[in-house]
Amino acid sequence: MSSEPVVDVRDPAVLDDPMRGYDRILAESPVCRARLPGGAEGWLITRSEDVRAVLADPAVRNDPTGLPGQGAQTQEEAFLALGTPPEHLPYLRASLLSLDGAEHTRLRRSISHAFGASRVAALRPRVQQIVDELLDGLGSGTVNLLDEYAYPLAMAVVCELVGVPEADWADWWRWGKVLVDGDPARITPTLGEMFAYCHALVDRRRADPREDLLSEVVAQEDLTDVDIVALVVFLVLAGHETMAHMLSNAALALMRDPAQRALLRTEPQLWPAAVRELVRTDGPVQLARLRYAATDLEVGGVRISAGDALQVVLGAANRDPAQFEHPHRADVRWQAEHGGREGSVGFGWGPHFCLGVALAKVEAEVALRSLFDRFPAVQPVAEPEWVPLPRGRHRVALEVRLR
Repeated sequence: MSSEPVVDVRDPAVLDDPMRGYDRILAESPVCRARLPGGAEGWLITRSEDVRAVLADPAVRNDPTGLPGQGAQTQEEAFLALGTPPEHLPYLRASLLSLDGAEHTRLRRSISHAFGASRVAALRPRVQQIVDELLDGLGSGTVNLLDEYAYPLAMAVVCELVGVPEADWADWWRWGKVLVDGDPARITPTLGEMFAYCHALVDRRRADPREDLLSEVVAQEDLTDVDIVALVVFLVLAGHETMAHMLSNAALALMRDPAQRALLRTEPQLWPAAVRELVRTDGPVQLARLRYAATDLEVGGVRISAGDALQVVLGAANRDPAQFEHPHRADVRWQAEHGGREGSVGFGWGPHFCLGVALAKVEAEVALRSLFDRFPAVQPVAEPEWVPLPRGRHRVALEVRLR
């Protein structure tokens, strides 16, 4: 193990151009020591084959508790070191993102029925209705497509599914932005607001059940209120924050690719493949959640010790020339012909594969197809500014001219 990190993922050279930065690392040192987003050292893993192997390996954990070396610090100690109040720890421990093994499977199974193919298919007409209403309200001039279309759509779909009243959606939008920005001074009070709100909403649904996922979850006797609150926070934040940027990135990519737009106009049956391909080439998540080796491992020919932190780079894996015929550009037809076998990790991989992937695909397909059908000449007004986040590929805004 080298004593110094090869790369710092917080380096402006990487943050300003993550595609090219990670492509260089993939080519030169696909498994290397790195300074990770939180400032600690660990292993950066960029090659597609290695990323999929790590994400699927049961010897790789999200929870470092009890592991040697760096992993000797428990999740609770890590959270407390960041200034997390002790009363918030139960909710953070209960998050699907923090759990491994049987406990992760138990909580995931409690909500997975809501994201099955038949349930998602039944939601398509409602998604289309929301999309049409938002497009009707855009007018004909210059708009911020991220804030006026992508965010409102993503928020409406997930909140209606979960059972969050419309009057409260603005609070979730505000909370999500605070958490993504990562300012510890603002995160702690924001988490407190969220947890208190969710407890009150759980009490309301218990007293007055509705036709929503939260009412179904509240009725499950093996779930505690902490479990339920953690699930609501996970679903609403993941369902609107990540989804909004997925839509924004994909829309901009298509605006810049007239050949792919023309193909989709003449062969609209390719839209599902287009969504998969756009998530591969310009997905909203660059880095997966940090993981830890539970035992000594070998990844890509490199020896990794138990307790070491592992940071897989989804964005790099999705542009691996060893895996993809056209790694750096979207090719919708190729995706339609090979998409079932190409190994994209745009929605993750392994046990933590995106729970809402079917809904996300439907939402993106309806939103993007309807946008370009309604406004075929839509174009960005200027080069969008990036949010300097190591983990995410987010625009600050997406100003476009519709006609």
